[in-house]
Amino acid sequence: MIRTLRFGVKALVVVALATCSQAATADGMKNNGGKSNNNQAEPVERGVYFSGYDVVTDSRYAYSGIIVALNGDMGRDGYFFRAYGALGDFDLNPGDGRQWQGDVALGYMFSRSSIDYEIYAGVDYQNVRLRPDDPTAEVRGTEWGFKVGAGIETEKELPYYFRIEGNYSTSFNSYWARARVGLHRGRFTFGPEASVVGDEDFDAQRVGGFVTFDLKLPQFRPTEITLSVGHQFVSGSSNNTDGNGGIGGGEGTYGLINWSVTF
Repeated sequence: MIRTLRFGVKALVVVALATCSQAATADGMKNNGGKSNNNQAEPVERGVYFSGYDVVTDSRYAYSGIIVALNGDMGRDGYFFRAYGALGDFDLNPGDGRQWQGDVALGYMFSRSSIDYEIYAGVDYQNVRLRPDDPTAEVRGTEWGFKVGAGIETEKELPYYFRIEGNYSTSFNSYWARARVGLHRGRFTFGPEASVVGDEDFDAQRVGGFVTFDLKLPQFRPTEITLSVGHQFVSGSSNNTDGNGGIGGGEGTYGLINWSVTF
């Protein structure tokens, strides 16, 4: 099952890359090339900062990241710089563990036919500490690796919503992918979601729902908030002696909050 999911995530990245390449070839003669602002009075968005917190049985995961358009405008096709960091705490039987993860990457984003595309690749760092230490654990210690990711998302002007994204790292052969479909209704976007996550020691699937809305406060830029909740299924873990999933948590209800601000 773990190998199947890893193959699926890798296939997702390959398909996304191929789709991006085909779209760029078909529309390469277009001059506007992307998410241009029809309202010239609106401020130019140079980048986006995002952060969030994920909780599931026996695991807590906090993350933050930033994406900066190298051409100074997120509304135009071009290269971007991405940096991401995360800290996870998880329970074991016996003991507990902590995971530090970070990556830096260079990517390219563009838009065609009301669909935005992004691809990126970079260096990934992961450090996993177990207490008490377990020399037999497959995911333990420090690993550096190569990370690749891709995403496809519909623009907000459409009445429906679709996003699929994923990444794979050679550090502990870790992977993550998620698909969301939904509807735009006023300031709200909502619908079902499904995701897979895993590494050499852990393999889980999630099914749930999400809602996204803009929070506008005086003197502050609009903040996009996403809430999601659902159920996590754990397929396997060498540390799973009593239903505990290790780094990714155990089987049970999950909850996620994410917020992002453009600048």
